[in-house]
Amino acid sequence: MNDDYPAIIKPALEAAFISAWENCRVILFSAPCGCGKTTCVRALLKGLRVFCPPDGSEFAPEDVPSGCQAVLVDDLQYISDARRQQALCELIRRRTELRFVMLGRCLIPGWLMPFQLAGVMKTFETGDLMMDRDTSARMLSSRGVSVTPEELTAIFRDIEGYPIGMELLCRRLSAGASYGGDVFGAVKRELFVYYDEEVYRRLDAPLRNLLVSAAPFGSFHLELARMVSGEARAGELLGAVQRDTTMLLFDGLYTYRFWPIFREFLLWEMQQTLTDADKRGIFSRAALYYELNDDPGKALDCYLRAGDNGKVSALLVKNAETHPGAGHYREMQDYYFALPREEILRSPSLICGMSMLSALCMDYDASEQWYAELQTYAARLKKTDSEYAEVRGKLLYLDIALPQRGSKGLVDVISKVFRVMSDKQASVPSFSVTSTLPSVMNGGKDFCDWSKMDDVLYATMKRPVEAVLGRDGVGLSDCALCESKFEKGEDVSKQLLTLMAKLGEIQTRGTPDIEFAVMGLLARVQISQGKASAAAESIESLRARYAATGQTRFIGNIDALLCRIRLRTGDEEWVREWLRTAPAKNDVRLWALWRYQYLTRAMALMSIGETDEPMLLLARLAPYCRYSGRVMDGIHIRILSALCRRRRGDDEWKADMRAALDTCLEYKFIWPIAQYGVEMLPMLKDCGWDGNGDFLDKAVAAARNQAVFYPRFLRPQARQCEALSAAETQVLRLLCESLSNQDICEILDIKLPTVKTHVTHILQKLGVKRRGEAKDAAEKLHLL
Repeated sequence: MNDDYPAIIKPALEAAFISAWENCRVILFSAPCGCGKTTCVRALLKGLRVFCPPDGSEFAPEDVPSGCQAVLVDDLQYISDARRQQALCELIRRRTELRFVMLGRCLIPGWLMPFQLAGVMKTFETGDLMMDRDTSARMLSSRGVSVTPEELTAIFRDIEGYPIGMELLCRRLSAGASYGGDVFGAVKRELFVYYDEEVYRRLDAPLRNLLVSAAPFGSFHLELARMVSGEARAGELLGAVQRDTTMLLFDGLYTYRFWPIFREFLLWEMQQTLTDADKRGIFSRAALYYELNDDPGKALDCYLRAGDNGKVSALLVKNAETHPGAGHYREMQDYYFALPREEILRSPSLICGMSMLSALCMDYDASEQWYAELQTYAARLKKTDSEYAEVRGKLLYLDIALPQRGSKGLVDVISKVFRVMSDKQASVPSFSVTSTLPSVMNGGKDFCDWSKMDDVLYATMKRPVEAVLGRDGVGLSDCALCESKFEKGEDVSKQLLTLMAKLGEIQTRGTPDIEFAVMGLLARVQISQGKASAAAESIESLRARYAATGQTRFIGNIDALLCRIRLRTGDEEWVREWLRTAPAKNDVRLWALWRYQYLTRAMALMSIGETDEPMLLLARLAPYCRYSGRVMDGIHIRILSALCRRRRGDDEWKADMRAALDTCLEYKFIWPIAQYGVEMLPMLKDCGWDGNGDFLDKAVAAARNQAVFYPRFLRPQARQCEALSAAETQVLRLLCESLSNQDICEILDIKLPTVKTHVTHILQKLGVKRRGEAKDAAEKLHLL
C-alpha cells in the first residue's frame, strides 16, 4: 500500500478491532494478498508500543521488551516449523498481559485453534477488510480524486472495495484519467502482474500447472483437478494451497473454488502461458470427466471448447436414444438446436430426439415436422436394411410418447406395438409413462379417458401394456386403477393395500418411476385422510433414498410434492425457501416436463397472497393442456385461475369454475375439487353451476372434509405489522438492495434527514433493530 497517504479504514472494522482488543488476547488478520492487512494493522496499532519479532525468531519471552503492549507477527503462513509454532503458543500463554496481532494469507492454522476455542482469539477475514462504498469514497477523496456519484457506483461495483485495487485505481485517477472500462481493465492488468510476482511465480511448477488447469471450471472436484492436470498429487498440492493461502475455498470435503479475482488471474495466466493445443487437451479431459459423471451439459460445453465436434454429435445421439425422463434434453437443448439440419437428417436418433425435444419446448409444429422427416427416412428403407426395425420402433415410440398425441387412440397404438414387438418387427426404445411425475394417470400421458372404463381396460390391457413397457410396466396397471378410483372419490383402502404389497416387486423388478408414482399416490391418500405429516415423512424418506442412489432426476418433482404437503401443514418458511430455490420459474421458455412444478409454484405464490404471477403462469400453461389433451392439468389450471380471479374481484372466475366442474362431472372426478378444501367451498356455492346436484353435493362434502383437516390451506397469512406508507415502501425496496442512505437520497431526490426518518419508521414497523434484518422481515411479511 501507499505509505504517502493516511490509511483509510472502514469504521465497522475499526470498531470491531477495538472490541477485539478489549476482549481477546490474540487477533488474526487472515486474507489474501492485496487486502491491506499490513497497512490496516499499522494504522490500528498507531500510538501503541509494538514489538515485531525478526524473521526466524524463536519467540523467546526474554526477547519481548519491557513496556511492550502488543506483539505483531507477520507472514504467519511461513511459520511451518513445529518448534517455532510451539514457542509462539507458549509465549501467548505465559504473557497474558500482551496482545498478539497476527497477519497471514492462510486460514487459521490448527496449532492456533485452541486459542479460538478458548474464546481468547478474534479472526478478521477478507470481507472485514474490504472497503464499503463510503470508505471507498473517503479513500478517493484523500488522494485528491473527485468522482461523480455515478462513477462511484461503477467503481464500487467493479472494484468491490478491494484495497489494492482501490490503490491502483487512485494512482490512475489522480493522474487525470476518468473512470471507465479502459481504466478498470488497466487496473486489473496491474493487479494480475502483482499476483504473478507476489504469488504465482513463488509456487512450484506442478502446483502452477494444477491451478491453471483447474481455473476454467469454477467449482471443481478433486478428481476433476487430478484428471485435467495429470497431477497424481493433486490432493496434496491443493491441501497445501488451502493451508498456506486463502485463495482456495472449500465447497465440500473434496470440492473447491477459487477466490473470484484470483480465478480471473489464473484464467489470464492461462491465456499467457498455454498453447491452444494445451487448452484443448484440458477441456477434452474435463469433458471426459463430466461424461463419466453423468453431467452431459458440462461435457458438451467442454467438447465444444476442445473443438471436438465429433464427440458433441456422438453425445447428443447417445442422449437422444434415451426417453425424456432419463435423458438430459433440457440441459442439452441449446446444443441440439445448434446442430446443422443436414447433420440431424443423417441420424434417425437425432431426428427422433428433435421431435421429442421440440414437443417438450411446446413447439408442436416443429415436433410434427421432425416426425414427418423420420417417416421420410423410414420410407427409404427396405425390410432387409439393418436400420429398418430401429427406425420403425422410433416412429412407434413417438406415436405413444409425444405429448401432443394425447391418449385418445392410444389403446390401438399400444396393441399395434404389442403385435409388432411380438413378431420382432421393430425395436421400440424405452420410455417412462410417468415422466418422473408422482402419477400414472397424469404422468407422461394423461389417461383420464381411460378412467371412464378403468375396470375394463385393466382386464384387457394389463398384459400388452406391461409387455410393451417392460420394467416400467411392473405395477403400472395396479397403480393406475387405484389412482383412477381415488380421483373419483372412492374408498381405495383395499386397492392401496394390494398396491403397497407389490412395492417390493416394483423396487426390485420395476423402475423408480413407478415407485415414485405409487408413493405419490400413497401421499395423496394420506393427505385426504388428514395425515399430511405422515405423507411428508413418506416422501422425505423416498427423497433421501433417491438422492443417495443418484436418482436426482426425480428430486425437482419430489420437492414440489413436498411443497404441496407443506402448504397444508402451514410451514410457510419451507414454502418460501422452495419458491426461492426451485428451478421451475416463469421463464421465457417453459418446459413441459416441469408442469407439475409450475402448478405447485402457482399454488405456493397464491398462499402468500400473490395473484399476478400465478395468473401469468397459468395462462401460459393453458394452451399446452389444450393442445396435448391434458384433462387433469386443465382442471387444476381452471380451478387455480378461478381462485386468482376471485381474489382480484374479477367475475370471470365463475366461468372458469363452471368449466372445471363440467370436466370433473364428465369424468366423475371428486378429488381435484375436494383437495382445495376451504378455498373451494364459497366458490362451489357462488359459481352458479347447475350441472348435477348430486355430484355437487358430493364435491361439497369432500371439500368440507378437507377444510376441517387444513383450514389454512392456500389462505394468505395476515400481515403482522403496521402498514407502510407509499414513501416508506419505496425506501424499503432500496434498503433491501443494500443501498446507503445517500444512494436512496439521490434516487428518490429527497433529503438525507427524510431518508433517516423513513428508515427509523420502517425498522419500528417491521419490529427489527438493524437494516440487515429489514430484508428478511419484509420477505417474511410479503411486503415486496
